[in-house]
Amino acid sequence: MLLPLALLLVGLWEGRRGLDDLAAVMAEHDRLAQVVADLEARAPRDGRPDFRLQFRHNGKHYGGPLAVAKAREARDDTATLAALMDWRRVLPPIAVAGGAVAAGLSLLVLVAGALLARRGRGSREALVGGFSLMRRLLPAALALQIVAATAAFVAVVVFEAGLLVQGGLTGDGMKLIGIAAVAVGATLLAAGGALRGLRRALDAFEPDPLPILGRPIAPAEAPGLWRLVEGLAERMGALRPEAVVVGLTGGFFVTAGPVELEPGGARLAGRILHLPLPSLALMRGDETAAIIAHELAHYAGGDTAYSQRFLPIYAGVGRSLDAVAARERGALGLFGPSLRLGLFVMERFHLAVRHWSRVREFAADAAGAAVTSRDAAARALLRTGAVAPRIAETLAAAAEAPDAAPPDLVAAVLDHALARGLDDPAAHLETGQAHPTDTHPPTRDRIGALGRAIDADLLAAAGLTPPPHALGQLAAYFADPAGLCRSATADFLEAVRARDAAFHAHLETTAAAVGTEDRVLRANHRPRGLVLAAAGGLFGVVALAVAVFGIPGMLPREATVVLVASLALAVLMLGAGALVLSRGEPVVLILTPDGLAVPGLDRTIAWDDIADLDMTGNHAGIVTRVLLPPEVRWPERLPGRHAVKLDAKRRIVTVPIPLPRGLDRQGFADLIATYQAAAEARRALAGASAPRVPEPA
Repeated sequence: MLLPLALLLVGLWEGRRGLDDLAAVMAEHDRLAQVVADLEARAPRDGRPDFRLQFRHNGKHYGGPLAVAKAREARDDTATLAALMDWRRVLPPIAVAGGAVAAGLSLLVLVAGALLARRGRGSREALVGGFSLMRRLLPAALALQIVAATAAFVAVVVFEAGLLVQGGLTGDGMKLIGIAAVAVGATLLAAGGALRGLRRALDAFEPDPLPILGRPIAPAEAPGLWRLVEGLAERMGALRPEAVVVGLTGGFFVTAGPVELEPGGARLAGRILHLPLPSLALMRGDETAAIIAHELAHYAGGDTAYSQRFLPIYAGVGRSLDAVAARERGALGLFGPSLRLGLFVMERFHLAVRHWSRVREFAADAAGAAVTSRDAAARALLRTGAVAPRIAETLAAAAEAPDAAPPDLVAAVLDHALARGLDDPAAHLETGQAHPTDTHPPTRDRIGALGRAIDADLLAAAGLTPPPHALGQLAAYFADPAGLCRSATADFLEAVRARDAAFHAHLETTAAAVGTEDRVLRANHRPRGLVLAAAGGLFGVVALAVAVFGIPGMLPREATVVLVASLALAVLMLGAGALVLSRGEPVVLILTPDGLAVPGLDRTIAWDDIADLDMTGNHAGIVTRVLLPPEVRWPERLPGRHAVKLDAKRRIVTVPIPLPRGLDRQGFADLIATYQAAAEARRALAGASAPRVPEPA
């Protein structure tokens, strides 16, 4: 609200100033017109010069025929300035209107977002309807606000630039006009980009399929499991799932959106129930039934369909905010109110979504407890947290060494749980259950909502280590549990190997991005030298013209001053240009596959030795600061004049350089990031631990 209101107030202030400026210019024009009429009336009719005619303007004194000519010139200039001041009067109303529209839209969206989000806490249908409405209106409101704020800003800047014209176009005035032109141009470009992004944000959105590492299980392969699921669905009055997927990773969840199974990429759609095999082996039968009933309750309550309806809404609003955020910096912060406005709307609706998520999770817990028992539902919540670390540890070990992994990771999970025991369930009371699309309240709150006290007996039962024959209970669900576990293990290891192969290929591509040759970066002084030489030549031509032809209407003494100044500037700029060109294009940095070679240092700084690196731009180019850890040998300066600076106490090497030839600031940063990523990739390929390789910026 503050920035649009500031533009509105500035517009009102400029409106008063515009009227005053026009009145002052018109008064000056009338005065000069009267002076011209008086001088013309007094001028001799026979054309003889009369030096009694005098005219003073802008600190200069003119006499004779020149006085009449200068008076006419001043009158005409003032008439032109009056026309400009009259046209300038239309700018403040634009600033006022733009600021008012932007502020009004901010207020409207703030109030509408808050009211719709509050209404959404009354029912989920109201929430979806309100958020859907906001998803359609917000991009249009942001676009209109950006147009209004941009128009107001441009009007303010152009109005103020008119003062520079009013005072005469001096050198400093031309610089300020240039700055104003750059600011206006950058703002218009940013506004255009943001509007294009907002238009794309309104396009239709299809959610990407949810990736699941698992395989579908038919009723013939899992007769006991399907009987359990269908029986629970019938007792609860819930829709039965159209497909059941089992795997080793992930938790219990349901979805109604498109799914892509890994490995293989098979697609499924409709109501899908996912079950993790390790949890089925480590949990008791009533606990499994309580969790499955909980998930089926989401179908009964329409929760999955509700989540699917929200996906495109969230995506549309998110894309709108991304479009504004991507252009905010280029608009000198002018789009900040629009961005914060959208974030406010998202926050209001997110709170309402969290409210309903919490309500529905409690309702699903109650439904699960109704068809089993409160004890079973409470134990299931606690035991899920207690078994999760053993499952994660076993799968992580297999992922680290897939070729050495056992053929049945479900059995390996049980062995690991028998050897270490389960986690203390009390340690997971404040965490929420994992889910790929929704958030869950903390376990303590969910058990409290069931009306079951968390006592020592409940915690002991939930944390009890499963018996050695726990795998046997899978036979109650599946026709061939051992074969299914081995197949699921094979799927998991295949996905791991595919991930490792893709990561290895990425490392090779990243390492090869810089090649084996050194990259020599040179200063780009030639354009500056040519510009200076051209400017010097231009001043030389001006000096020659003044020497040969003089300057009509100017006294000889004044013409001599112009001649001397032009010659001095010509000599100075030609000399400076020649000096710059004589320096050639010196080497400023050398990038090697192994490190950064800085002129003036006795050794190359290895990429692996750099603890941190940052870059900042300035008027002269780029300043790169390199932080070296204590264990790395400190470089020394070589004799001679070098720009590099060493701070041994803070272990910082500062390298100020001009922009290298053929690179802008972002291109230079991307190049450094590419070399750093390549060095890290080579280290990973050489057998070191494989950290995440950063992508070039």
